[in-house]
Amino acid sequence: MRKKLLAIPIILMVVVVAAVGIYFMTIPGIYISPNSVAVLSGHQPSPENFIAFYRDNDYITAEILSPPYSAWHQSGDFEVILELSYGRRTVQKDTVAYVLVPNTYIEVEVGTPVDSIHPRAFLRGADAVPGNALFETQIITPLTGFTDATGQHTVEIYLNDASFFSTLRIIDTTPPTATPVNATVPMGTDILASSFITDLFDHSLPVTVQFAGDGPDVFLAGEQAVDMLLTDRYGNSAIYTAVLTVLPNTMPPRIIGARDIQLVLDSSAMFRLGVSAYDAFGRPIDFTVDSSGVDVDTLGVYYLTYRAEDCCGNYTEITVRIYVVDVDPEEVQARAAVVLDRILRDDMTQVDQARAIFNWVTANVGYAAGFEHRTVYESANQALVHRRGDCFVFYAISELLLTMAGIPNMRIDRYGGNNRHVWNLINPDDLGWHHFDTTPLIVRQLDRFMFTQSQAEAFTRIIHAEGQGRDYFTFNPELYPEIVR
Repeated sequence: MRKKLLAIPIILMVVVVAAVGIYFMTIPGIYISPNSVAVLSGHQPSPENFIAFYRDNDYITAEILSPPYSAWHQSGDFEVILELSYGRRTVQKDTVAYVLVPNTYIEVEVGTPVDSIHPRAFLRGADAVPGNALFETQIITPLTGFTDATGQHTVEIYLNDASFFSTLRIIDTTPPTATPVNATVPMGTDILASSFITDLFDHSLPVTVQFAGDGPDVFLAGEQAVDMLLTDRYGNSAIYTAVLTVLPNTMPPRIIGARDIQLVLDSSAMFRLGVSAYDAFGRPIDFTVDSSGVDVDTLGVYYLTYRAEDCCGNYTEITVRIYVVDVDPEEVQARAAVVLDRILRDDMTQVDQARAIFNWVTANVGYAAGFEHRTVYESANQALVHRRGDCFVFYAISELLLTMAGIPNMRIDRYGGNNRHVWNLINPDDLGWHHFDTTPLIVRQLDRFMFTQSQAEAFTRIIHAEGQGRDYFTFNPELYPEIVR
C-alpha cells in the first residue's frame, strides 16, 4: 500500500512539470522570427521595429546586440542580433537591417502624374529591400502642381519613424508632338513651316517650327515631301513630314524696257540695251530678239519683236518700232541742253523746273500742222531748229526737256474723238501725276501746266463749248497711273 501511496505524488509532480514546460514554449515572441527592417542611414532603428508585425509584442522586450552604432551611418544590408525577453525568459534572434541613403534628387518628366511618384524612389538601394520587410514610407510634402512645369522642389519623405529632405527635379526630355498637314499653293507662293503643322503640343514653350534642310521649292510644280523640324526651348526636337503640292504657273512673264528705238542711219544697233525680262515671280529670265526685219542702212520704220518664255511655257511678246533716221540723238540732246542751261537754276524744285520748261516751249514753239509723226528726237529737233510743229512736236520737245531735267514724265494719248492728240503726264517732286500740255489752244485762259483730272474734264467741256472737239482730254485710264483729281 505505501508504494502505491508513494507513486501518487511522483505522478502529480511529473504532470506539473510537463504543464509548466508547455506554458513556457507558448510564450508569444520568444519563438517568433523577427522581421527585417528598412532603416534611414544615420538613424538607429528602435528594437521593437523588428517585431512590429507580431501580436502581443507588448509582452516582449527587445535589445539590439549588434551591429555597433557606427554601422547605422553606412549603407547596405547588415546582420542584426536581437535579444528578446519575456519575463525571465531570454533568447537571441538573427535578422537583417537594410540601411538606405537618401538620393540628393530624383528626376521626373514634366507632366508626370504626381500620384505616380513613389516615396521609395528617393532612397538609394530601395529595390534591394524584400517585400516582407518593414518599409513604411510616405511623401509628406504635397506635390500638387509640381510637375506642371519644369523646375525643382524640396520634398520631405518619411521612412519608419524618421524623415529626410530631397529634391524633386522636373525635367523635359520629351520632343514636341504635332500632326502634319499637307498644303497646296500656287507656284512661287511663300509658305511657312508652321503651315504644315497643327495640334502642336509641348510642356516647354515656345516651340520653333522650321524646315529641316533647305525647305520646299515653291517654283517646282507637282508634289514634294517637306520635313519640318520642331524644337522646344530645352532642345528636344522631332521631325514631321508633310506633302506640298505646287500648282503650275499660268501668268506670262514681263518684258521691261522695250520701247520704240531711234537709230541714226548706218549706226550700230544694241537692241538688248536697257531691256530685261522677268517671270511672274520677279526672277530674271532670258529673252530673244527678232530683228530680222530691221535694215539699219535704209531710212524708214521697221518692227522688232522681243520674246520671253518661262519654265512653265508661258510667254510674252512685245513688238516695237525701230526708226532709222538721219537725226543724231546726241546732237538733239546737245541743243536741248543749251535750252535747259538758260532756263534752269540749281535752287529750283522740280515743279519750278517743269514750269520753266512749259513757259519756254509755249513761248518759243509755234503751232503748224502737216508734220509726219516719226520719233521723239526727230520731232524735238523740229521744235529746236525750226521752232514749229503739231501736237506731237510739242509733246516730243516737252518729253526731251523734262527727261533731261530728271522730272518723271510719260506720254498720254487721246482716246476717242475725230482726230489724234498727244500730251504729257508729269510727277515732279513726287506730288502725284498731273496733266501737262504745251500745245497751243484757242481758249487761252486755260492754264495747262500741271492740271488735275478734274480740271481736264472741265477743260474738255470748255473746249467743246468753243467748238474745238468734245473729247479733247479724254483717254483710257487703264493705260496710265492714277492722276490727281
